[in-house]
Amino acid sequence: MSERPAAEPPTDASSDASIKARRNVWVAYLVLLALLIIGGLWRYSQAHAEAAALVVRALPLVLFLPTLLLRRRRGHLWLTAVGLLYLAQGGVIMANGGVSPLVIAEMLAAAALAVSAFRYFRSQGPHQRRSS
Repeated sequence: MSERPAAEPPTDASSDASIKARRNVWVAYLVLLALLIIGGLWRYSQAHAEAAALVVRALPLVLFLPTLLLRRRRGHLWLTAVGLLYLAQGGVIMANGGVSPLVIAEMLAAAALAVSAFRYFRSQGPHQRRSS
């Protein structure tokens, strides 16, 4: 008769993944926000855009600040979608001849935000879903 080995205690790998994903979300969020502000100020200084353009570009990210502070799982899923929209916006700008290192950096930061927000969403798992 062979005995089964004792089951290993659960590890905190999901907790570590969650912490790493959360840190990556914050980094990507702040980098994208900074790039959008820098890009808006540059366009404003070059008389290519109004001051309202800066607000319009940065406002969606600023509205997600409570989601990040309160660690809302569903909000991170929406933040993934917003990151993809910023990525698409960069693609449209590049397609219209606006290729610049700043636009490429914004696209990379938006892609990083989308991926890291989705990873945070996945790391939280179904254990935090509310029952209806």
